[in-house]
Amino acid sequence: AYAAAAPQRAMRPTDGTDCLLITGTAPEGAPRVLGGRQPLREAFFEGDDLFIGGPGIGDLTVGQQLQFVRSYGKVRHPDTNQVIADAIGLLGFAEVLAVDPERALVRVTKSCREIEVGEYLLEPIDRAVPDVAEVPDFDPARLITPDDSDPVVILGDLESVISEEGDERVGTSAKEAYGQRDVVVMDQGSGGGWAAGDIVTMYRAEIALQTKTSAAQYTPRPLAIGLVVAVGDNASAILIIEGDAAVQIGDRVRKVDATN
Repeated sequence: AYAAAAPQRAMRPTDGTDCLLITGTAPEGAPRVLGGRQPLREAFFEGDDLFIGGPGIGDLTVGQQLQFVRSYGKVRHPDTNQVIADAIGLLGFAEVLAVDPERALVRVTKSCREIEVGEYLLEPIDRAVPDVAEVPDFDPARLITPDDSDPVVILGDLESVISEEGDERVGTSAKEAYGQRDVVVMDQGSGGGWAAGDIVTMYRAEIALQTKTSAAQYTPRPLAIGLVVAVGDNASAILIIEGDAAVQIGDRVRKVDATN
């Protein structure tokens, strides 16, 4: 009898950024999963063979590596209600086993979450997590204050988006603070000069001095180091690579190389 592999539901990275729930753009014009060798199967995991079809099938080659991607719907800014991105799940990887004009056969080589009929397959989106020891030093005193233009962490948990109904959703923060291996979302993207692969520091501007006759003076407190793993027009996803559950909604983000 056929024994299905045990479900793997974690969306956290193992040795890179290959199993994340991030912001991005919903895939279009890409091959999709048609089903497996067992017609009644609804979920697939590592080791399963799947048939895929759709645009681009004729361009695939045997041995090619692909990544399973799922769109969970639009994400709105929690304050402005503006649509800022799509919630994108990176579900796992596949290797192309055979190709014909109408469909291809692939084998699931890694599954981060159950894979279903209709999932998209794209060129792999993977970015190695840098060694924190190699991140340049920065001077906290040169971080700017809330009066300046650094982006702000606006969402700390996209996991809730996948369980909400409707096509335009707001990710709500399930935790009070976020640390190593968590993904947070900031309110700037490519339009603000951000790119996937940027290394950042996340910090909080705390009031150091305030009197009745003078404006508040702030002191920056560094909280964590992160890697920008996905960038859209108006939002970016950051994987925290070092930090002990200290980052909160409203904290600010600065490129490490810009603080020196």
